[in-house]
Amino acid sequence: MKKKIHFANLNTLRFIAAFVVIIAHTEQIKMAKGIENIYDIPFIEIMGSLSVDLFFVLSGFLITSLLFIEKESPSGISIKKFIIRRLLRIWPLYFLIMILGFFVMPYFSALKIGAPFVDVNDHFTSNFIMYILFIPHIQSIVVGPILYCAQAWSIGIEEQFYIFWPFVVKKFGPKKIVNFILIFTILYVGICLFISAATHNKYLIDKFSLNSLVNTNIIFRHRLKFDCLLIGALFAVIHTKIKAESFMLNKYFQVLVYSLEVVLLASGNDFHGFFWEVHAVLYGFIILNLVRTNTSIFNLEYPIFDYLGKISYGIYMYHVLIINIVITVLYRFDLIFLAYPLIFISVILVSAFSYKFIEKFFLKKKESYSVIATG
Repeated sequence: MKKKIHFANLNTLRFIAAFVVIIAHTEQIKMAKGIENIYDIPFIEIMGSLSVDLFFVLSGFLITSLLFIEKESPSGISIKKFIIRRLLRIWPLYFLIMILGFFVMPYFSALKIGAPFVDVNDHFTSNFIMYILFIPHIQSIVVGPILYCAQAWSIGIEEQFYIFWPFVVKKFGPKKIVNFILIFTILYVGICLFISAATHNKYLIDKFSLNSLVNTNIIFRHRLKFDCLLIGALFAVIHTKIKAESFMLNKYFQVLVYSLEVVLLASGNDFHGFFWEVHAVLYGFIILNLVRTNTSIFNLEYPIFDYLGKISYGIYMYHVLIINIVITVLYRFDLIFLAYPLIFISVILVSAFSYKFIEKFFLKKKESYSVIATG
């Protein structure tokens, strides 16, 4: 019988992240359509990206924790089974959204949106190849974000992380994994600082062009979030080693972390472009405490939120399509004030349908490649 593992509160945290992304993208799409919006408020503008960073930290924590457990099993880590599990979880919705974004929705002219989104038929072959190769994060910079598919940029990052990370966990012990994370993060941040500085260097601008330097800077700072995934992995290591009396589990420390996160979000401070790492560390502390229900100051374990967390992948992948359809229809009939309730209801219903009739089919196949049962 497979060992059952459940990380308390994290499904609810997934839903909260998806919920916030919906708000950010609703305001962004309203802006792109020329409808009154609040997207220019710093908090609104960054909270969508920060919610995706929360997804990254969660993924790094969960995947690493499960790999540690699998490593201790009699069979050890099977790279092949790990990759198959990830494919069965991610690929079905990724390719479904890709088919809709490339081959179906472009024919509905009433739903088209201008900047920052691009027409999928512009550079169609290049766009298609980059999506097939799971580098939509590169495509969104090189060509531009494709409506209905743009949210998939984060899936490309996670897929690349899943290719190399199980090898690291299988090969090294916790101490070397921590060293790997710290060295990688320091080098990554150093490269980002250098590229950022290069965009203001006249010699380098003349040599490489400002546009190429800016695009490189955007790719490294905003589209390669391995540091957020690795920060999640670091907290998975801490989770296995931390003592009950640690200050990190103290209720006053938890209050400090939550308060600091709220203040930073409300301020919209971007730390000169390096706010992802600051928030990622705070997310790590939050996750570390939420999974320990005996000391956590918050309990998010409610059946409805647990379920919404389970369908959060669908919520994330379908929400842009649904937002645009709902806003387009409501604006035509001067009922835009109903946007948020209809968007949330529609996204949840579509995602629930998808989970039951599409995703579960592949999740059942995924179980045959699992050493651990999760829930």
